[in-house]
Amino acid sequence: MKVNINYIPIMVLLLGSLVYSCKQSSEPVKMAAKNAPLVKVQPAIKTQMVSFIEITGTIQANVFTDIKSPADGIIETLMARENQQVEKDRIIAVINPNDRVALISNNQLQVQKLEAQAKKTDKNSDDYQKLLLELEKAKENLDYATKMYQTIPVICPMNGLVTQRWLDKGNQIGIKEKILTITDMNSLVIKSEVNEKYFEVVKQGKKLPVLLSAYPNDTLQGQISLVYPQIDPTTRSVRFDIKLLNFNKKLLPGMMASIKVPVASKDNAIVVPEHAVLTSPDNKNFLFVVKADSVASRRSVKTGISSGTKLEIVNGLKENEKVVISGQEMLKDSVKVRIMSTTKAVKK
Repeated sequence: MKVNINYIPIMVLLLGSLVYSCKQSSEPVKMAAKNAPLVKVQPAIKTQMVSFIEITGTIQANVFTDIKSPADGIIETLMARENQQVEKDRIIAVINPNDRVALISNNQLQVQKLEAQAKKTDKNSDDYQKLLLELEKAKENLDYATKMYQTIPVICPMNGLVTQRWLDKGNQIGIKEKILTITDMNSLVIKSEVNEKYFEVVKQGKKLPVLLSAYPNDTLQGQISLVYPQIDPTTRSVRFDIKLLNFNKKLLPGMMASIKVPVASKDNAIVVPEHAVLTSPDNKNFLFVVKADSVASRRSVKTGISSGTKLEIVNGLKENEKVVISGQEMLKDSVKVRIMSTTKAVKK
């Protein structure tokens, strides 16, 4: 078969055009793949979810007493200081009442006045004898006032530790004014409260995780020992006490505690990282799911309970679907993406 040499240049030209055309058409595809958004994905998992609220509490004693003065007067004796153990039925202070102080003081001044006059008076005169009689009478009055008007002892009402000393020896004090606070350190509990809408989850005997600010490295567990039988009408909250379990370190009234209270739980919940879910301007939740063809699809979802950084998806997502957890803020629906590799290099 003979080939017409006149057609050879035309065939070469057509072949070259075809190769050039194929090269040109493939370059946009490569450029598009190179410029696709880079995202990180994570499969949605099914697990148990427990939602907590964090509240604060304060360590306080359920058994304590303020020792108060029984009369207006002066603290003549005070036998205890802070951090000192005291015993029930022992004298802990002595109050010198103002009436006694005034009466004795007046009689003392009368005695001193007569003694001074007697020194200046002629001992052989009738005036001197009269002064001696008056002085003797004044001393009898002073002795009578001293014996009849006694100081008032203050008796300790309970065993405990002095946690506050309000006044010192020699201070003037009013009736019913506090002198000392005594605390039974065995009655220390954490006192806290929550809004009444969580009333059903606050049950006596329930165990809760607790963190004390004074011991940040200790993992503690507490147990609700008492739920108070009244809702505070002002704060709309229910108060409760927590007893720490198996904790032998020193506790002091006033220490602050952080308590985690479980308020909701769900088995077999579809869970994603909380930051994977975005909110539209019309206040609807959505996320992006990447399919096998590496196309990210926008998916409207309904959320449920949250726990830490995890969020339950009630509707709109299935287990093991790949959810975009990084780079989703700039995505649009049906956009081709590049998936970030999560493989870490192994150190040799």
